[in-house]
Amino acid sequence: MDKILIIDDDAKLVKNIETYLKDFGYRAEAAYNGREGLQKVKSFQPDLVILDLMMPELDGLEVCREIRKENPVPILMLTARGEESDIVSGLEVGADDYLTKPFSLRELAARVKANLRRTTLLKDTAITKEKTLVYGDLLIDPSKREVYKQKKKIYLTATEFDLLWLLASQPGIVFSRDRLLDEVRNRELELFDRSIDAHISNLRKKIEDFPKNPQYVVTVWGTGYKFQDR
Repeated sequence: MDKILIIDDDAKLVKNIETYLKDFGYRAEAAYNGREGLQKVKSFQPDLVILDLMMPELDGLEVCREIRKENPVPILMLTARGEESDIVSGLEVGADDYLTKPFSLRELAARVKANLRRTTLLKDTAITKEKTLVYGDLLIDPSKREVYKQKKKIYLTATEFDLLWLLASQPGIVFSRDRLLDEVRNRELELFDRSIDAHISNLRKKIEDFPKNPQYVVTVWGTGYKFQDR
């Protein structure tokens, strides 16, 4: 039974989400502020986190940033505002997907299912048959979907790993944003051009020595991105 943690200060909404997800066979628990949410991530060990962007004490961005320091659990960010900048901010700190309030519970359940499917079907994909890649101090193990830099494990989100593997398995090949969007859309996520840039930026912060002057994932101006074997 997949475990879902809902972190939101709207008690009525949380109750509705809990009840709806339990009807689908999920085990759901709730936290009503950011600090409580961080504690439950450790104690409950959820398979997916539904996280509100706007909360008192500790907002969703900070909670997401803290989770991402050591946990690759899928995070579905909720935002009351449809501003693209808010969405990009959430993706930049490590969210995998987003929903703008108000939303239907049916849509929420579909997003939960899609994000969980990405993690449960990985063993059946062709990527697991590929060999480990080593570039300098970077090691990419597709069978375990793990990345190590200088022998230290780096925690990537599912989207970050998918993008890294796509680029690193074909070094020197330039991928347009449209092509990257098509690849990730196959995972059933709602994305747009700037969200790809946000995921790439976040990936660089984790694998590059100098993210503003990347050596691995480099920008091809006017076209997209490519992986460079330094």
